[in-house]
Amino acid sequence: MLRHKKVQVVLGKGLASEWNDDHIINFATRVDWVEDFMINALADNWDDADETSGTATDISFDSGFVAVRLNATGGAGNISTIARNVLAAQANFTNGDAQPLVEFAIDVDAPTADNQTHEFGLFDEATAPFTANQDGCFFRIDNNVLWAVSSDGAAETKTNLGAPDQFAVYAVKHTAVADFFYVDDLETAKATHAANISSSDLTIKLTCAQRAGGSNKLNCQAVYFSGLRQTS
Repeated sequence: MLRHKKVQVVLGKGLASEWNDDHIINFATRVDWVEDFMINALADNWDDADETSGTATDISFDSGFVAVRLNATGGAGNISTIARNVLAAQANFTNGDAQPLVEFAIDVDAPTADNQTHEFGLFDEATAPFTANQDGCFFRIDNNVLWAVSSDGAAETKTNLGAPDQFAVYAVKHTAVADFFYVDDLETAKATHAANISSSDLTIKLTCAQRAGGSNKLNCQAVYFSGLRQTS
């Protein structure tokens, strides 16, 4: 329970009678956590154990922005990837019943146009990046096309969202019956899927891969996560 006070005009007086002792907080409007990469070291909240890139992921300051910087180098097939840490280990931490919403401020920095180069969103921790039919709901860049993807681990539903902007704010909302995908406009979904919806617990991952066409990068300035949202 939280006491809720009446909103007063400027210089207005608040009275004790205006406090409401039985007001229950509305978790639907609360953000559970924000990662802006400005305070914590990468290892405090993120796990990069699956990384094979020749360039280590780091947090750096450039052009007025602090961001985590993924850079896939070292040969075609190498990946740069991070996943959310829970209790000092990479682990799934949410499910569809909690209606998780995750938002990213991301710069994909001119993807190469050969095969799958970027993935970010909600995934089952047990699935390896870029493998077929990963459990989750996420964005994928493939041949420089942005896709919204839902998968239950056996098959995918995906929507072509066109060429990706270099910088955008992306969001995925996952429920037990549908997934919603947003790009910049966080009110109107760019895609809504009601098939191949994951029933697994999920975590947050961001990944980019080096392909034959060259290295790829992914810069993320912030991640926002909340749960217990409405389904639409």
